[in-house]
Amino acid sequence: MGEDGRATFTTSMRTGVRILVAGGYGVFGRLLAAELLETTDARLVLAGRNRRQAERAAAELGSERTEAIELDLRDVESVARAAEGCFAIACAAGPFQGLARDLPLAAIRSGAHWLDIADDPGWVLSALGDEDLGEASANAGLVVAPGLSTVPAVSGVLARWCVERLDDPHDAHVTLFIGNRNRKGAGATASALIAGFRDPSPVDLPFGRRVAYRFPTPDTELFRRDLGIRAEFRVALEWGSLGRMAAALGRATAGIGTEGQIRLARALSTLSEPFARFGTELGCVQVELHNEAGSIAATALAGQRLVVLPCALAVRALLSGELDEAGSLHPAAWLPHDEYIARLRSRRVRFLARERRGSRSAGSPP
Repeated sequence: MGEDGRATFTTSMRTGVRILVAGGYGVFGRLLAAELLETTDARLVLAGRNRRQAERAAAELGSERTEAIELDLRDVESVARAAEGCFAIACAAGPFQGLARDLPLAAIRSGAHWLDIADDPGWVLSALGDEDLGEASANAGLVVAPGLSTVPAVSGVLARWCVERLDDPHDAHVTLFIGNRNRKGAGATASALIAGFRDPSPVDLPFGRRVAYRFPTPDTELFRRDLGIRAEFRVALEWGSLGRMAAALGRATAGIGTEGQIRLARALSTLSEPFARFGTELGCVQVELHNEAGSIAATALAGQRLVVLPCALAVRALLSGELDEAGSLHPAAWLPHDEYIARLRSRRVRFLARERRGSRSAGSPP
């Protein structure tokens, strides 16, 4: 820690350790692996149910620091065995609604940190609130860090930045925007089907007005618990027709159960690939806080890689020894929010701010 109490972004870190990237050949697994290869010296083990696809992903990353294994996250004992000798498991496999809740504990018992990019409220809130899991990880000197993703990590950081600049905020509107050229992986597609797109409503974003759909995330509970603010979360897709289709499919498939929706999502992900050539790669999360007299909004823009950056930052901090806590780690609060923003900015994230009457001056963008 620095003299002012802030964590410092050190450059020396452990080298040669192994990090298992679960879901390593998926859309977000590849992005996370690429970020870790660029910012750490760790060896990466890309893991997934299809070894051939994992090997292909490792080859495409073009680094001698990658290897591939076959691993089915539904088999918790095999995950525990795979974690032995690893510094950490970084889980980018989804949907998290379909994963066993005891996976983090299996990693801890094998001597590995657990980090993930979940945005499912059931998964994140359960992991953060599991006292036995927190105690086991603390006793082992290890970290359990769920939700290290755009939501609830980056959204929580932006909310804390806004809270400093708005008197007595009582409501928050959080919006995730997904450009059409961002690949729609099976995990993300399944999550959309399971959670459902509901209650369409227009939302103002830095690049114009979009129709956004209500979507369940951990922010609703975390904003209430941490900041005393009511929060509503919505998702906006660049192509409005895709949003309407997602909403309709969610309603139509509700009766086939989670496993059925996961199987359908794999097919839909493949079918959507030709359409990903159109549109933009833009991606952002916006948090807008309101009080009786006005509002303030902060937006982080970085395309699809924004999803994995909080996880990669936490891995780097663990490797450097800077993050020396143990136990359950809050995805948005393990680092002071201004330092969190500085590190995201160093990874090419852009930030914008907007204020309306009644807020203290937002000053420069975060």
